[in-house]
Amino acid sequence: MKGKSTLRCVCIAALLSITSFAQAKIWRVNNNAGTSADFSQLDAACNSALVLAGDTLYIEPSATAYPGFNLYKKLVMIGPGYLLSGTNGNAGLQANPNTVTATIYIDSLATGSVFMGLTVTAYLHGGTDNIRFERCYLSVSQWTSGKIMSNMVINKCQMNGFNLATYPTENLQVTNCIFEAIGFNHTAGSNILVRNNTFYNTGVTISNAYISNNIFYSSVLTQTSSTVKNNISTTNSLPAGNGNVNSAPAASIFVGGTSKDGKFMLATASPAKGMGETINGITPDCGAFGSPDPYRLSGIPPIPSIYELTVPTSVPSTSSSMSITVSTRSNN
Repeated sequence: MKGKSTLRCVCIAALLSITSFAQAKIWRVNNNAGTSADFSQLDAACNSALVLAGDTLYIEPSATAYPGFNLYKKLVMIGPGYLLSGTNGNAGLQANPNTVTATIYIDSLATGSVFMGLTVTAYLHGGTDNIRFERCYLSVSQWTSGKIMSNMVINKCQMNGFNLATYPTENLQVTNCIFEAIGFNHTAGSNILVRNNTFYNTGVTISNAYISNNIFYSSVLTQTSSTVKNNISTTNSLPAGNGNVNSAPAASIFVGGTSKDGKFMLATASPAKGMGETINGITPDCGAFGSPDPYRLSGIPPIPSIYELTVPTSVPSTSSSMSITVSTRSNN
């Protein structure tokens, strides 16, 4: 949905949408000089006694990365998305093309936290459960070992690093993500779901997983004790049967282009179309852009965004008002 409204209407609509999403107190974080916000730094917000477990931090875009910190409480953190400008990005999705970049050490006391629309390097303490990364430019590793991490969800993320390797997990879900030229190595988990991902030039080594609807482009799958169904590969590493397709023609799978994530959308005649596992009567495409809830370009969070802002360069001294045009869209 697109439309034009006054700045006040847009801000009210965005606030109401965020409030309904989180059902908790909302705090603004902005480290840009001269900006009035609840907090100027992300670590100060997370450590403040005013910010309670379950609250939401709306972190506003900045050209300056936020300093790294330890997270000791359950919070929802929402940023503006990533890859919003430049040759490898997707222009026109946010009026401000800057992102939110941070390194976060997530303690088990932060169990239940949600991270969305961020460029984040995340280190997880063993025993941290119910963590959700969604629509993030994400690098994830384990901070300390020894305890099982349960019920982690990584959904619709552009992966910049995945280093869980031999750290124990259970009920890990990795869905609708893009892996490009990074390793996916996880052999110490149980009940892992790996579905509707795009692996591009990526070695995948995994055990005890349900692996379906993925695209392995110039990528090799090495799996043990796993169910492998309805995947498509340009190599020959998938087990025969169960709807798996090996040696698919590489040139016809993706649309290509310069966008770091958009280039992985499926071409019109892609052999990955309609090749997924049928669930509840729906047969999806394979890859990150398949399924009823596909990957979202640039990780735009599901809240209203201002994608264009027009402000006059000057206002006559005799004028009592000025005209501002704001173009918005919903991002459900």
